[in-house]
Amino acid sequence: MEIERLRAYGNQLIACHHHLLDLMDAGIDATFCAALTRHHTAEDATVFPVLAARHPELREFLDSLARDHEIIAEMLKPDMTAEERDGLAAILETHFIGEEKRLVALLNKLDPDPELTEAMKAGE
Repeated sequence: MEIERLRAYGNQLIACHHHLLDLMDAGIDATFCAALTRHHTAEDATVFPVLAARHPELREFLDSLARDHEIIAEMLKPDMTAEERDGLAAILETHFIGEEKRLVALLNKLDPDPELTEAMKAGE
């Protein structure tokens, strides 16, 4: 079961993005902020370094995603105005689409890795 979960990590990334967008649609509150922060922290700490080691050609792209995470973290606050929320939604949708286009197929092909298994659990 664990191997199947890991091999489907790219698909889980898409599901996680949909879940985060659904949470955001329900309202930007402490739950959404914590879930998004947990997701991005897991990517930055584990998923991106593993992908960069296995696919050096992606390092620049992965660095840009990590910079996006910093910008998004600075924007997050539970009491956002409608304008701020719309801006965050636009940035997140663009960010998620970019991740999915470049990373899902690679993630789905990865062999089991204990670090990624832990990151997968943390990012859910």
